[in-house]
Amino acid sequence: MKNTFYRQSFLRNNRFFMILGLLLFIGCKSYSFDTIPYLINGDFVMEENAADYSICGMDIFLMNKSEKEIRNMTIVFFLFDQDGEPAYECRSKIAVELDKDIAGGESCSFCISLDKFMNAVPQELLMADYLYLAKIVYEDGSSWEDPYGLVAFK
Repeated sequence: MKNTFYRQSFLRNNRFFMILGLLLFIGCKSYSFDTIPYLINGDFVMEENAADYSICGMDIFLMNKSEKEIRNMTIVFFLFDQDGEPAYECRSKIAVELDKDIAGGESCSFCISLDKFMNAVPQELLMADYLYLAKIVYEDGSSWEDPYGLVAFK
């Protein structure tokens, strides 16, 4: 009797983990490199007399890999100090929504002001990590979303 209980429990657990593994595999497959419609890179900047910010900013390079023109996007990233700890001068996770027209296949560079996210002036340069686009809205009204940054892990 005891053996039967353990056997049924073992089979139930195995089924659960097999289904979970299948769902994770299917979910990860949908975010392959071929389906990522952009390339992005960014650097934290703090320069005196900058035109785009008073305290600090984020220099962004973005390439639109799709054939559609981008109209709006939500950029997400995290800021850390030189020791890899979350920056105390600001929120560590920053999300910025931008209206920016970028033609299909084109790339551009721009600076985002981080002034409104800062609680204090950083004493040293911060590091940006886990930079991704959470949402892209195209000129035809369609959109692409990666709300949790799954693509950033790749």
